[in-house]
Amino acid sequence: MTHCALRVVALLGVTLAGCAAPPPPEALTAGPKTETIYLIERGWHTDIGISADQIDPSLAALRTALPGVRVLLIGFGERAYLLRRDHDFGDMLAALVPGPGALLVTGLRDPPQVAFPPGDVVKLRVSARGLAELNGFFARSFERTPDGAPREIGAGPYAGSLFYAATVTYSGTFTCNTWTAEGLQTAGLPIHADGVLFADGVADQARRIAGGPE
Repeated sequence: MTHCALRVVALLGVTLAGCAAPPPPEALTAGPKTETIYLIERGWHTDIGISADQIDPSLAALRTALPGVRVLLIGFGERAYLLRRDHDFGDMLAALVPGPGALLVTGLRDPPQVAFPPGDVVKLRVSARGLAELNGFFARSFERTPDGAPREIGAGPYAGSLFYAATVTYSGTFTCNTWTAEGLQTAGLPIHADGVLFADGVADQARRIAGGPE
């Protein structure tokens, strides 16, 4: 899946040096890791998965729009690129220029390990505080309608998925995978986001933390 137009980034030689993982705030790592989240690697793109019944109350409209789902996957991308079904090279180049972002929300009725190849799913454990901070990260990423609901902007590319407007700007140096890394870092995981452009830049870190794919 080329949601991030990362092939073009690679061709243009856009690289950033990674930095050492900052220590997560002690408040996020203290206490038992009682909560489960997921990192899903979809080719060039990554999503974060969270149990639907644990989503932030301000995002309850996601459950209403996708009823009966067990897990919600949330991923970021460039808005114009995501909403167009047919792409050419010019579209991918345009996606590198800073512009409005979008969030793809996918509802799963089965566990991620059933919906995707097991090697593409990383199960991560975080504290209750870490989960709350991740929910705050999600909540801040969604653009809102006047009544406070996430602003839906279109049907997703497959059944059980929807696009929403994002508050975050997409660019060639802040991709879907940068956003994913920031989300996992916010949850208290020892992941660095600076310099992360490609899916393996965040997925490999997640696998090291989890001890391998789940």
